[in-house]
Amino acid sequence: MNFFFIFKNLKYNFFVKTVFLFFFIIPFAARSEIMERTLDNGMHIILKKDSRAPVVTSHIWYKIGSADEYSGKTGLSHALEHMMFKGTKKNPGGIFSEIISKLGGRENAFTSKDYTAYYQTLPSDYLEDAIRLESDRMSNLVINKDDFNKEIEVIKEERRLRTDDQPEGIAYEQLYASAYNNSSYHDPIIGWMEDLNNMTEKDISDWYQNWYAPNNATVVIVGDIDFEKTFKLIDKYYGNKKNKNITTRLDRAEPFQFGEKDISIKIKDKPSYLILGYKVPSINNKNIDSWECYALSVLSGILSSGQNSRLQKILVRDKKLASYADSGYSLFARYDPLFMIDVNPIVGKKISSVKNELDKIIVDLQTKLVTNKELDRIKAQVLAYEVYQQDSIDYQARILGMAKTSIGDIKIIEDYTANINSVTAEQVRAVAKKYLISSLKTSVSVND
Repeated sequence: MNFFFIFKNLKYNFFVKTVFLFFFIIPFAARSEIMERTLDNGMHIILKKDSRAPVVTSHIWYKIGSADEYSGKTGLSHALEHMMFKGTKKNPGGIFSEIISKLGGRENAFTSKDYTAYYQTLPSDYLEDAIRLESDRMSNLVINKDDFNKEIEVIKEERRLRTDDQPEGIAYEQLYASAYNNSSYHDPIIGWMEDLNNMTEKDISDWYQNWYAPNNATVVIVGDIDFEKTFKLIDKYYGNKKNKNITTRLDRAEPFQFGEKDISIKIKDKPSYLILGYKVPSINNKNIDSWECYALSVLSGILSSGQNSRLQKILVRDKKLASYADSGYSLFARYDPLFMIDVNPIVGKKISSVKNELDKIIVDLQTKLVTNKELDRIKAQVLAYEVYQQDSIDYQARILGMAKTSIGDIKIIEDYTANINSVTAEQVRAVAKKYLISSLKTSVSVND
């Protein structure tokens, strides 16, 4: 199973795109053992054995992200992630982090539009410590005004540095806000600054009480473990937690788009930048054939994976219009995402010239079949990246957690590579014709 195209995101996101065209000879059978269970209180458990090193990674995924927020109350999921490190009565302040560090481990968390996840990676002998600490803060987080007032200022500064002071960040945010009128993906993960200014510790407390519950969570543990012993540990610390009535999630359908949305932004003393987004389906969309999503993934690879990809060859090397060009698509999003293309024009080059070349590239994909050589290259990269990434227990846990939280079924992982390998040139052309069109397109230009 490979998620090369899921994590092959744009450069201002948290994942780095790297293609490894070499192979490690690794016994896959040793990594194929998986146990999946559900506690009586609704908590999902996924355990995967990888005994090559005495190390384990312990994750907990909550099905709550910025897509569950609403106007005037954006940024709550990300702010709560920050507050989760402020401690409980049993483990106040930074004791959680101190204990994990002293045990030779590391820990962190991340928030997306679809979920919030927390993890610890440490020697397997200390797995119980990680489970005990994480289970404590599921139910016993202390949220006080002083801690919140300090942390919200940290979050505001994070927003200034990562978004407000970065043309790519501003454009990315405006792309989603402009492309989506009603979709849950309209708002930024970190929240609008105006909402951060008005956020209170009560907002965070209410969000915590509403969503942090065993029946809205999945525990994923990968590494040097014994299934039954690990399951008993999880049951010991989580089994007595009561489930909650989880708020019904609204299906915010996106209205019809009548034509291309073209947004122009001026940012003083910043370089020019272009980002495009086309509304496309995720694998969760029941109104399309699932092969379309895999074809869109391959299409993204043809555009931007490797030095011989079309964006690199045409925009960067041949036409010398751009210093950087990329594309991104996540078929495993909870709701329908954007198929994105972003470009950094070379100083002095017009964005209009870049747009003209992009139009030609897209028309070519819509009218001609991609070559067998291109298809074979992408499929080889999928396999190579699959083998490489299986070396990381954290990567394995992330894939399992994401699939379970966003899709609801980890079986889709087993079929991913086969589905990518089955994509044909005709299917790539079909999705280009169907989705890379003006009535699904939004473009944001910075300093054109």
